[in-house]
Amino acid sequence: MEPFSPKIKKYLDRLADSPKKPNSFLFVGPEGTGKEEAAYYFISKLAGKDGDAGFRKKIEEKIHPDVVVIEPEMEEKRGRKREKEIGISQVKDARERLKYFPYELEKKFCVIKKTNRLTDEAANFLLKSLEEPSADAYFILLSPGLDSVLPTIQSRCATLRFPQIELPKWNEESREELRKIFAEEVYQRFEYVEEKSKDRNEIISILEDWEMLTGESIRKIMSESRSGGMEKKNRQPIQKLLLFLDNLRETTKRIRETNANPRTACEKLALDMEWK
Repeated sequence: MEPFSPKIKKYLDRLADSPKKPNSFLFVGPEGTGKEEAAYYFISKLAGKDGDAGFRKKIEEKIHPDVVVIEPEMEEKRGRKREKEIGISQVKDARERLKYFPYELEKKFCVIKKTNRLTDEAANFLLKSLEEPSADAYFILLSPGLDSVLPTIQSRCATLRFPQIELPKWNEESREELRKIFAEEVYQRFEYVEEKSKDRNEIISILEDWEMLTGESIRKIMSESRSGGMEKKNRQPIQKLLLFLDNLRETTKRIRETNANPRTACEKLALDMEWK
């Protein structure tokens, strides 16, 4: 699992020892910031099991009777695997398990790995549990962002933001693909999108690489023109790159945080990639 910030670790240590801590938490941050690792660490601290490798293994493998872990299930259709939304049946099952007295620990715990993947029905059902908190249960919700989490759920959780510890590195192949795709015809872009969007995780990774590369291009152009002021010939590329960057971010967010069809979302992006 990814490490998380030492500052967050210190905060969680203090929070675990506080007699006035809330029962519901929302850990927010992009992938790679250690939200899941922090959740399991926090549970270990609250349960008095810090450093207990056997306890950690049980909760990570989802076999501990007092720790309920909810995450999206995977399904395969026509040879393609995709991540399903978290349905109300999963949340109901978790709530049923949380009703009983703890088996080994003093408290029970519920971790929802991707709160942004809850269906509306499941989110509203979860809200009932958060509105009527039990003194015997803690909820830790994980999400890459706040936009896809109901404001009513946010308001009932203590939110902890996870910063990016290291700057992400892109796949060098993505640089060449981005250069090539700008020079291609629309139908060729559509063929590329059709192939890559079969795997949701792959297309998200590609779009994230393109986002970093576009940001690098913008910084490079601005740096080169800073000494003598922004020349008129450089203004148009900057404007187009900024627009493309906005479209990239919006497309990536839609695919990552909603149930949007990756192919449809990327086809719209492909139409916007005219560079004339």
